[in-house]
Amino acid sequence: MISARYRRGDREVERELAPYGLVLKAGVWYLCARSGTAFRTYRVDRFASVALAVERFDRDEAFDLSAFWAERAAEFARSILRAEIVVRLTEAGARRLPYVTDRAAAGEALAAAVTEEGGLRVVLPVESEEVAFSQLLTLGPEAEVLAPASLRERFGAAARAMASRYA
Repeated sequence: MISARYRRGDREVERELAPYGLVLKAGVWYLCARSGTAFRTYRVDRFASVALAVERFDRDEAFDLSAFWAERAAEFARSILRAEIVVRLTEAGARRLPYVTDRAAAGEALAAAVTEEGGLRVVLPVESEEVAFSQLLTLGPEAEVLAPASLRERFGAAARAMASRYA
């Protein structure tokens, strides 16, 4: 076991943890550990102190670090999708959507898509309008943002600027 002081916001909390593994994601280390009966993930750079505890623990042999991390990563990805946009996609745009935005969200949105004149109408969960703009811009004319109006206007301005530049 380890005794750890962990920064949460502007305060520190103490935890007794049973460490199960370390994961490196996008240059950030995470500790996967059991606290009580629950498995949790902790950013290593938020530990203020860590010390070996006297107590030992029996490792749960059923724990699968890869599966645990995949589940947590998917939960996190879903948790940051706090806005929705409506977009009309061509067939090519629909094929490429999972490669430019959250793959699971794109899959669910495409499964619920409505076929209409001009393509598929999709309601897509996104992190923010800013992120959606940068992601969907890569689809070019294969995507038409229908809502919200502010994002549609931003795409229109970008299209006019590009047309002017390449005229």
